Amino acid sequence: MDIRDLKTFIYVADHQSITVASEKLGVNQSTVTKRIFNMEEIVKGVLFNRGTRPLQLTQLGKKVYFKSCFILRQFESLKNFHTESSEIIKKNIKIGIAQVLIDDLLDLVMSESNKINPYYDIDIYSGWGSGLIQQVHAGEIDLAVLMLPPTLSLAASVSFVDVGTLPLVIVARKGDCYKYNSLEKCSKRGWVLHPENCCFRESLAKLLYERKLGFYINKEIYGVELQLQSILNGDGFGIYPKALFDKFIVNHDGLEIIELNDFSLNLHVGVVKSQHIDHEEANAFIEIVKNHYF
Repeated sequence: MDIRDLKTFIYVADHQSITVASEKLGVNQSTVTKRIFNMEEIVKGVLFNRGTRPLQLTQLGKKVYFKSCFILRQFESLKNFHTESSEIIKKNIKIGIAQVLIDDLLDLVMSESNKINPYYDIDIYSGWGSGLIQQVHAGEIDLAVLMLPPTLSLAASVSFVDVGTLPLVIVARKGDCYKYNSLEKCSKRGWVLHPENCCFRESLAKLLYERKLGFYINKEIYGVELQLQSILNGDGFGIYPKALFDKFIVNHDGLEIIELNDFSLNLHVGVVKSQHIDHEEANAFIEIVKNHYF
């Protein structure tokens, strides 16, 4: 495998665009396309749904993306070996943050990292909840913070610490709320959501199916900021934890929450931890998450 193929795949996945990836990497688009084909030949499958704009990862692509980020970090860490003392080897704590929480937690975790262990470096990984659980189970990362539906049960081998419960709210453009006084009417208007594997999306879908209501997705967009802008443009409704939306509303005063009597959804915020992580370090990270949300 050529490491350039791996890096190019990650750039395309992060930016959801071959054009942007080619500009960032300083190569032409045909080179980017060729490198993606090289990756697909290695994994024996299609990594991107080329019929969508922006580009979306396939189910295989999502799995390969998480693994690729881990491999690239390990490769790039080799560059620092010559500067490390033979007597002092600094340990890394690898922390995963769910995609839906990364914008809210990344800066906080980095700024508070001394509370976890002042002598260790912190590496941050992002992904969907199911992928992060697999990475912790495989020993690729030490801790992961994510959100899970109350009904989801995890394998006995997975150590999950429930930090607290957050209610979800439906978000709309200001001025639209009065038209929608039921979940049925909201469901017909359609949604702006993350692609598959997002806990918000899966929880909403389950509720709508149970109520025998339609599940109409107007747009699939990565990232809370881009989703909120799409909602402002009138593309549909979003669904977020109220605590998370309250933080973003400062920069989006054109949005508001739709209050419904027939809508109630909650998600558990929790931390999955590896068997190998030190107890005190795990508790310090759990405390950071708990203080932030609760």
